Amino acid sequence: MANASGIPPTSQAGPSAARPSRPQGPARIALEVALWAVQLYLAYFMITVGALPALTADSGAKGTFQDIGFGLWFMYLTGVLELLGAVGLITPWFSGLAALGLMFVMSGACLTHLTLYDGRGVSTPALILIPLALVVIGRWSTVRKLGAWLTGGHRN
Repeated sequence: MANASGIPPTSQAGPSAARPSRPQGPARIALEVALWAVQLYLAYFMITVGALPALTADSGAKGTFQDIGFGLWFMYLTGVLELLGAVGLITPWFSGLAALGLMFVMSGACLTHLTLYDGRGVSTPALILIPLALVVIGRWSTVRKLGAWLTGGHRN
C-alpha cells in the first residue's frame, strides 16, 4: 500500500536513514536566525576591526605588519581577504567557505601574536575562531555543494 506521497513503503533504509535528522520547524528557524546573527556580527567585526584599519594603513595595523617583516603589501592583502570574507559571510552561497577562509586568517593572527608579541593580544583573534567555526559547521552543506560544483561533481 502506498503512503500519502504515493511512494510504496520499503523495508530497506535509504541513505538518509543513516544521517542524523536536521531540526525541523521552529528549531530550524531558530538555528537559521542564530547563524545569520553570528554571521552579521562577524562581518561587522571583520570590516571594522580587520579590513578598515589594514586598508587605510592605520598606524596600529601598520606597526603590526611592519613587525611581521613581509612589508606593507601583506597588510593590504590581509585587509582585502578580511573584506572579501566579510562580504562572503553575508552571501548565502559563500558564507561557510568565507568563514573557513577567515579561520585561516585569524589563525595567522593568533600565530603572529604568539610569536612576535609573546601572546599579548592573542585573545581577540582566538575568540573570533569560535563563532567562525560555528558558522563553518552550520553552513557545511553549502561548503560541500560549492566544492562539488567547483570540481564538477554536480554532474551525474
